[in-house]
Amino acid sequence: MLIATAAVVLLMFFALGRREALVVAVAVPVTLAMTLATSALFGYTLNRVTLFALIFAIGILVDDAIVVVENIHRHFQLGWTSPLRAAVYATDEVGNPTILATFTVIAALLPLAFVSGLMGPYMRPIPINASAAMFFSLLVAFIITPYITLRLLGGIKHDAKPASGPEAETPAEGRIERLYGAVMRPLIQRGRLRAAVLGGVALILLASISLFYFRAVRVKMLPYDNKSEFQVIVDMPEGTTLEQTAAATRALAAVVRGEPE
Repeated sequence: MLIATAAVVLLMFFALGRREALVVAVAVPVTLAMTLATSALFGYTLNRVTLFALIFAIGILVDDAIVVVENIHRHFQLGWTSPLRAAVYATDEVGNPTILATFTVIAALLPLAFVSGLMGPYMRPIPINASAAMFFSLLVAFIITPYITLRLLGGIKHDAKPASGPEAETPAEGRIERLYGAVMRPLIQRGRLRAAVLGGVALILLASISLFYFRAVRVKMLPYDNKSEFQVIVDMPEGTTLEQTAAATRALAAVVRGEPE
């Protein structure tokens, strides 16, 4: 878990800078601490399953902090006269999509907590801990992250023309923006093309679901073990003598020895 957190912080360091990476380095442990407290309230112990849930959630929960930090960083570079207003506006600007994205992940993970049968008790800590981590990451992204970002980045002077609001936002269009615009403009302007793309996505979804129905994908409770060994089970008829069983096993051993593996 420490390695996963360090990898995320290091990525932020190279992508945005050391101050932005420090914000994420604070947001992730705070989120994990609240998640562990929730796990304790549910009576879960700290074991490999709960640790897997936390490691799995780190890659998702850090998204909220990254989105908020990056947007505040972008608005600071636009040269707002008031860093506080820039931080508030930048957080509000990405508020709705961040909330929707977070609760979409929770809606996809939380139903796994109601799985019954043999695997239910073993799988339940994963959706509970991951969903709690996502929810707390949203709170941290809206409460703690803007404050820390304002304290660390608000006093830095950026090379940009002074601006007092979003109306002065005139970023230069780069290569990625031009490529994105070339792809999205036809979809927005042409209804038939948009309907064709949505129809194609729906067909791909139905084709993916049909793989299970037509047994094109093998279904097992547990995956096959990737071990360098053969497992041979011999069922002999009732009343078979020991000599006959030994002869059969010797014949099977000769066949197994002929395998190149």
